[in-house]
Amino acid sequence: MRKIPCTYIRGGTSRALFFKEEDLPEDKSLWPELFIKALGVRRTAAGLSAMGVDFPTHKVAVISPHQGPEADVDYNFFQVDSENYYVDNRGNCGNMSSAVGPFAIDEGMVEAREPETVVRIYNTNTRRIITSRVQVKDGKSCTDGDAVICGAPGSGSPVWLSFERPGGGLTGKLFPTGNKVDLFHIPGRGDLPVTLIDCANPVVLFKAADVGLTGTELTSLNTQKDFIELVGRVRGMAAQVFGLVDRWEDAATKSTYMPFVGIVSPPQSYEDMDGNRIEAEEMDICCRSFITRLHRAYPIAASMATAAAARIPGTVVYEVVRKGNAFRADSGAACGKAQGAAADDRNVSRPIGAGNGVVLGHAGGCTEVQMEVDGDEVIRGTVLRTANTIMRGTLWVDEV
Repeated sequence: MRKIPCTYIRGGTSRALFFKEEDLPEDKSLWPELFIKALGVRRTAAGLSAMGVDFPTHKVAVISPHQGPEADVDYNFFQVDSENYYVDNRGNCGNMSSAVGPFAIDEGMVEAREPETVVRIYNTNTRRIITSRVQVKDGKSCTDGDAVICGAPGSGSPVWLSFERPGGGLTGKLFPTGNKVDLFHIPGRGDLPVTLIDCANPVVLFKAADVGLTGTELTSLNTQKDFIELVGRVRGMAAQVFGLVDRWEDAATKSTYMPFVGIVSPPQSYEDMDGNRIEAEEMDICCRSFITRLHRAYPIAASMATAAAARIPGTVVYEVVRKGNAFRADSGAACGKAQGAAADDRNVSRPIGAGNGVVLGHAGGCTEVQMEVDGDEVIRGTVLRTANTIMRGTLWVDEV
């Protein structure tokens, strides 16, 4: 048996095993099998994991000191596919990015400075910098606080994440095809207008109305066979364009993590996953995220891409986003609480800062992204998250 120091952390709405690279085998080709063993994943359709069996828990982060002045630490993210028994590290998890700063501070990899420590993170998956602002007290990252985010119960200490120039991390271009809108021919349905955008992660976006949806659907999407087949086709075609697979059919087993699918519609009222009433006036755009099933909130990387597309004319998102006051300094009642700001009891969150705010109304509530663009270039996207350590100890796994 191999003994490895390990920390289990919640970051945003996801959870992951965190390792320091120095504690892992020097031969990185051994890592995927080690991660599979660490999570308890077996070759079964449902998978079996001591850490949970759902998509948001089958994640691993490896942290190491960064070599160079542009960042403090390197962050390498891995998604474990429990159904197809493979490990993918071609993309990032935006939610887990929020746990990297606190981990680096608590492990002594970054000097703790009160009341706030800025951690510069180099995400090796996308080759982009993420700036994390972490609250600190007595030399450790804070856990308690009044920041509220969608999809995570209770409140916590705010972690502000800024994704710096996130466009083109996988393909080298924000719009890989050079188009703001492409047409995917779907047999039996005709041409579907989509926006393919590589921003924080590759994402394919289309309008709910174009596939016969209202855009307010929730878990009913998981049981609609025709819709699931449609999403599988669209995801596969997008994966092929993004260069993730050679044939679109292979995405179902060889690229199950990417790309994300975003379904957008104009602002409209609905009840979220917790039964809270979300009003149309609280958002700039209504959206749902679907990978193999409906995401209970909206992935942070997908939030970056969707907010960027909302700011750039010519995309399918721009066609349905609220115009006029869509990008404003104060997003009003929909915005939740952080660092003492007033809020209601709903799962809503907003970053601090003036202007450029795009509020996404999704399955878990509302989230605001501060999205700075210059023409077709994305300068920065900032969002509020929380994170906390669940447990820290020694992981025992079979030798690989």
